[in-house]
Amino acid sequence: MVFLKVILLSLSLILLSLSGNAGEPGTEQTQQIEKDKNLENQKPVAKKKSIKQKLVNTDIQLPKNPIDTIFLQPLGKPIDPRYANLSGNCIPAQKNYDCKIVVPKKKSTHFNKYHYYLNANKHVYGVIAFRDHRIGNVDHCRSLIGEWREYFNNFEFETKTKEENMDQLVLTTSAIKPSEIYMSCYPESYRDIKSYFSLKLFIDEN
Repeated sequence: MVFLKVILLSLSLILLSLSGNAGEPGTEQTQQIEKDKNLENQKPVAKKKSIKQKLVNTDIQLPKNPIDTIFLQPLGKPIDPRYANLSGNCIPAQKNYDCKIVVPKKKSTHFNKYHYYLNANKHVYGVIAFRDHRIGNVDHCRSLIGEWREYFNNFEFETKTKEENMDQLVLTTSAIKPSEIYMSCYPESYRDIKSYFSLKLFIDEN
């Protein structure tokens, strides 16, 4: 029994690692995964005889890791030129801080603008990805938020939005580096951002 638990724990850790690296929704990686799933679902399934067996309760609750990268960019680190190209400046969120418009090497089709926010040490402490034109009807936007909610379930986050609120998503964590995520289907306009669908991720530096 102890050996069985060790095997199951090892498999769970592998699955957790794979899910955490599955890629953000809308990226080429996740789109390919969806295509592979659709092809797999189209294959004929052979009928199998039902075999009754006694199941052992093997549920193992593993701790989740806090998020430390987004679009391959490590949070709390300088902009990595391997994963993003600079294309201009944007308005900082705080005084004496900086903001850069970037084109990530790993983009999501859900957004067409990416702003990376830098602290006084030029480290990325926040990312806003958004779409500056309408993305579709409300149901489509809600489905996108649903995809991101499922993705962020791989990390250490607590949901702050009510279950019936499908137009927004607010997640927080009180890890060593507390962070907050906010997503919205509502039109927004502030600083130099005009958005119809957005993702905001900021880590608390205090």
